Amino acid sequence: KKKKKKSRSLATRVLEHPNIAVEWNVTVDRFEGNADGLRRAICRRATKDGGSGQGAAADAELSVRASAAFVSIGHEPNTGLFRGQLALAAGGYLDMSEAGRSTRTSVAGVFAAGDLADHQYRQAITSAGSGAQAALDAERYLSEQGWTD
Repeated sequence: KKKKKKSRSLATRVLEHPNIAVEWNVTVDRFEGNADGLRRAICRRATKDGGSGQGAAADAELSVRASAAFVSIGHEPNTGLFRGQLALAAGGYLDMSEAGRSTRTSVAGVFAAGDLADHQYRQAITSAGSGAQAALDAERYLSEQGWTD
C-alpha cells in the first residue's frame, strides 16, 4: 500500500515538474546535439491504431528540446544498431555472459548498462544503477589504457 502511494507521488511530481516533459506513445528516431551535449530528440508519435507512425496516417515529425532523455525500450531491447558489432544473446539483449558482474561487452572499451544488458529486471532503477556501474568500468578501463585527466 505504501509502495503504491510513493510511486503515485513520484509520478505526480515528475508530471507536474516544470522542467520535465513526458511524451507518451512516441518513437525516438534520433538525438541531435554537439560537443556541448544533447539539444533535441526527433520523434514520431504512434498512430491511433497503435502502428509505428510510419504510414500515411502518421503524425508529423516531432522535435523535442532536451538536455537529457530517458527512453524506455518496452519489451524488446533496441539493440539493432549493435548487430554485427557486439555479441548479442538470446532475445536480442547484449551478451554479457563473459562479463561476470562487470558491464564489459564483447568489444574492449565498450560497456553496456540497463535495459540492453539486463534481460531479467529491465527496469529504470536497473538502468540507473548499471549506468553508474558502466561509468566506473569505463573510467577504470581508460585508466588501464594510460588515459589520465
